[in-house]
Order: sequence, then C-alpha cells, then structure tokens
Amino acid sequence: MEFNINIKVRGERFHYSVYNMELGRLLFFIFVPILWVNGEIPSYIKVCPRTHQNLSACIIDSIAHLRPKLEKGIPELDVPAMEPLLLEDIIIDSLGGGSRLATNITKVRVYGASKFQILKLVPTLTKKGNTFRFQVNIPRLRIEAHYELDSRILFLDLKGKGPFYANITNYWFDCTMKGNIVERDNKNYLRFEDMKLNVVIGDVSILLDKLFEGNPTLSKATNDVINDNAQILFDEIKPNLLKSLERVFNDMANKITLTFEYEELFP
Repeated sequence: MEFNINIKVRGERFHYSVYNMELGRLLFFIFVPILWVNGEIPSYIKVCPRTHQNLSACIIDSIAHLRPKLEKGIPELDVPAMEPLLLEDIIIDSLGGGSRLATNITKVRVYGASKFQILKLVPTLTKKGNTFRFQVNIPRLRIEAHYELDSRILFLDLKGKGPFYANITNYWFDCTMKGNIVERDNKNYLRFEDMKLNVVIGDVSILLDKLFEGNPTLSKATNDVINDNAQILFDEIKPNLLKSLERVFNDMANKITLTFEYEELFP
C-alpha cells in the first residue's frame, strides 16, 4: 500500500510517497526530526541575545547548562558523547637528539573532557561572523588506547604493543573559535572554521602495559624511566592529539550552530 504524506515546516511544504514497509523507518528518521526542528529551540540550549549586558557570562552559563547533554551526547543533533571522547589514531615518526620515536596509538578514548571549566571568554560578534576566545581548565584527563612501539628513547630500545594509559592533571588551554555567518535557503547560520588550541599541561604519567611481556621487572623499570621523561614523550604526542581534539570540538559546535538559525541562537 502506498502512503502520501505532506508536511509543512516553517512555511515550506514537503511531500513523501512511501510504501507500508517503509513507513516506520520514514517516521523515525525523517518525520520525527522534522517535527522537532519545527518546534522551539530545545530547553537545554540557552539563548544569549547579542545585546546582553554581560554576553560573556551568558554564554558561559549556556555552555554549563548544556554540559550534561554533551557528556551523554545529543542524538537528535548527531552530537557524540564526550564521555568517553573518541579520537582519531595518533601516528608518530620522528628523529632527534639520538632518539627515534615510531609509535601508533589507536582506539583512543579520553575520559574527563566534559569536566572542563571555562575561566575566561571573550566574544566578538560582527555582521560577518563571530569569534570566541576561551581560556579553559580540565582538572584531570585519563587516556586509554592501544600502542604499537618501535623506538629508541634515551638509551632504551623499545619494541612492543599493548594497552596505553596516560593521566594528565591541570590541563589548560587557550582556544580560538572563528565562525562565519553563511546563508542557506535564505536563512543565516553560524559555521565555525578550524578551531585553534594552545595547550599547557601540568603533570603527566604514562604507562605502556605489556611492554616486555613476561618480564614485569624490566617493564616496570622501563616505565619508570619513561615517566621520568613523560613530558618529552607527551610533547611528541601533543601535536597530533591537539589536531584530533580540534576537529572533534569544531564538529560538535557546528552540529548545533548549523541546525538552528543564527537569529534564533543570538536574537
């Protein structure tokens, strides 16, 4: 049996012809989201008027209000969960100072990112776009991944694979997000360009599990040496880690700002 469905969304009409076996799929993947978009901005997104007397505080409060949703993800906006935060593989191949670092870090999962604290925010809103400059602290991050290592670090020849663990405390970063107002179907939306992060970290501890499988004494001694020089190793990891974080956060922001009209988010 064929069904004809007409839907009116914000003054525009859409027509769908589907058969009975497709109806359930249509209702879930198309009809329900369209009805949702046609409604008001959801309550978990707090709107900040451009003329707000303290726009910075309003945006910080809006992000804090959104935090519980970010932690678990927002399926209706296709925003993934921040706990854990899933990152791209980190590939390192470098030489220097008598050391060689060839490492693949895969299946990267980051825990604690949703606990971020915005210490400072400077918004700049113009007719062409917006710029947001953040100063952020994350008290503690835990990274779990899988490593494959074939390197020489200091005087150690390291070759192995297994679970990778890292704990980072006092993770600080400055962040700049630049967005342009783009027109789509005669409506304005805010699209963010590449985010830029500048990171300063406090303490780092790293564990390469099963580095010398069958020789726990040697494995512990090697990990002790690595942790005595953890900052050096993390400095090699950091550039690729930052690029991955920038892409993830930029994508999250655009999933929201490209769903709702600019005038709705910043009336």
